[in-house]
Amino acid sequence: MSTSESAALDTIFTVLSDSDRRDVLSHLADSPDDTATVEELAGVLRDDPNAEIRLRHVHLPRLAATAMIDYDARTGAVRYRGCSLAETLLRCCLDENPVRTC
Repeated sequence: MSTSESAALDTIFTVLSDSDRRDVLSHLADSPDDTATVEELAGVLRDDPNAEIRLRHVHLPRLAATAMIDYDARTGAVRYRGCSLAETLLRCCLDENPVRTC
Protein backbone atom coordinates (compact mmCIF):
# COMPACT_ATOMS: atom_id res chain seq x y z
CA MET A 1 0.00 0.00 0.00
CA SER A 2 1.39 3.37 -0.97
CA THR A 3 1.69 6.29 1.42
CA SER A 4 -1.12 8.17 -0.32
CA GLU A 5 -3.42 5.12 -0.21
CA SER A 6 -2.67 4.70 3.48
CA ALA A 7 -3.38 8.39 4.14
CA ALA A 8 -6.69 8.17 2.24
CA LEU A 9 -7.70 5.13 4.27
CA ASP A 10 -6.78 6.90 7.52
CA THR A 11 -8.95 9.86 6.48
CA ILE A 12 -11.93 7.65 5.71
CA PHE A 13 -11.60 5.75 9.00
CA THR A 14 -11.35 9.05 10.90
CA VAL A 15 -14.48 10.37 9.20
CA LEU A 16 -16.41 7.14 9.80
CA SER A 17 -15.28 6.89 13.43
CA ASP A 18 -18.03 9.34 14.41
CA SER A 19 -21.61 8.02 14.45
CA ASP A 20 -23.10 11.40 13.49
CA ARG A 21 -20.91 11.57 10.38
CA ARG A 22 -21.83 7.97 9.51
CA ASP A 23 -25.51 8.87 9.81
CA VAL A 24 -25.07 11.98 7.64
CA LEU A 25 -23.17 10.11 4.93
CA SER A 26 -25.65 7.23 4.98
CA HIS A 27 -28.57 9.65 4.64
CA LEU A 28 -26.92 11.51 1.77
CA ALA A 29 -25.95 8.31 -0.04
CA ASP A 30 -29.56 7.07 0.22
CA SER A 31 -31.01 10.37 -0.97
CA PRO A 32 -32.35 10.22 -4.55
CA ASP A 33 -30.46 13.36 -5.58
CA ASP A 34 -27.55 13.13 -3.09
CA THR A 35 -28.53 16.45 -1.51
CA ALA A 36 -29.94 17.70 1.78
CA THR A 37 -30.16 20.84 3.86
CA VAL A 38 -28.48 21.29 7.22
CA GLU A 39 -31.93 21.33 8.81
CA GLU A 40 -32.82 18.02 7.18
CA LEU A 41 -29.56 16.46 8.36
CA ALA A 42 -30.15 17.80 11.88
CA GLY A 43 -33.39 15.79 11.81
CA VAL A 44 -31.35 12.68 11.07
CA LEU A 45 -29.49 13.33 14.35
CA ARG A 46 -32.84 13.53 16.11
CA ASP A 47 -31.80 13.04 19.73
CA ASP A 48 -29.36 15.94 19.78
CA PRO A 49 -30.73 19.44 20.48
CA ASN A 50 -27.39 20.91 19.33
CA ALA A 51 -27.25 18.88 16.11
CA GLU A 52 -27.48 21.81 13.73
CA ILE A 53 -24.69 23.70 15.49
CA ARG A 54 -22.41 20.66 15.53
CA LEU A 55 -23.20 19.95 11.87
CA ARG A 56 -22.38 23.51 10.80
CA HIS A 57 -19.23 23.88 12.89
CA VAL A 58 -17.77 20.38 13.13
CA HIS A 59 -19.12 17.59 10.95
CA LEU A 60 -19.94 19.27 7.64
CA PRO A 61 -16.67 21.25 7.44
CA ARG A 62 -14.73 18.06 8.23
CA LEU A 63 -16.61 16.10 5.55
CA ALA A 64 -16.14 18.93 3.06
CA ALA A 65 -12.39 18.94 3.77
CA THR A 66 -12.26 15.29 2.68
CA ALA A 67 -14.15 16.13 -0.55
CA MET A 68 -16.89 13.61 0.33
CA ILE A 69 -19.42 16.43 0.28
CA ASP A 70 -19.88 19.94 -1.01
CA TYR A 71 -21.15 22.22 1.74
CA ASP A 72 -22.34 25.79 1.25
CA ALA A 73 -22.33 27.31 4.73
CA ARG A 74 -24.18 30.38 3.48
CA THR A 75 -27.20 28.50 2.10
CA GLY A 76 -26.97 25.35 4.21
CA ALA A 77 -26.98 23.14 1.11
CA VAL A 78 -25.11 19.84 1.27
CA ARG A 79 -24.34 17.60 -1.71
CA TYR A 80 -22.82 14.16 -1.45
CA ARG A 81 -19.97 13.67 -3.92
CA GLY A 82 -19.67 9.93 -3.40
CA CYS A 83 -16.97 7.72 -2.00
CA SER A 84 -17.25 4.06 -2.92
CA LEU A 85 -14.85 2.92 -0.20
CA ALA A 86 -16.75 4.80 2.50
CA GLU A 87 -20.06 3.41 1.19
CA THR A 88 -18.68 -0.14 1.25
CA LEU A 89 -17.44 0.31 4.81
CA LEU A 90 -20.76 1.85 5.87
CA ARG A 91 -22.72 -1.06 4.38
CA CYS A 92 -20.44 -3.50 6.14
CA CYS A 93 -20.75 -1.70 9.49
CA LEU A 94 -24.50 -1.16 9.23
CA ASP A 95 -25.30 -4.62 7.91
CA GLU A 96 -27.80 -6.65 9.93
CA ASN A 97 -25.07 -9.25 10.55
CA PRO A 98 -22.01 -7.15 11.38
CA VAL A 99 -18.66 -8.73 11.99
CA ARG A 100 -18.14 -9.28 15.70
CA THR A 101 -15.52 -7.19 17.40
CA CYS A 102 -12.80 -8.62 19.64
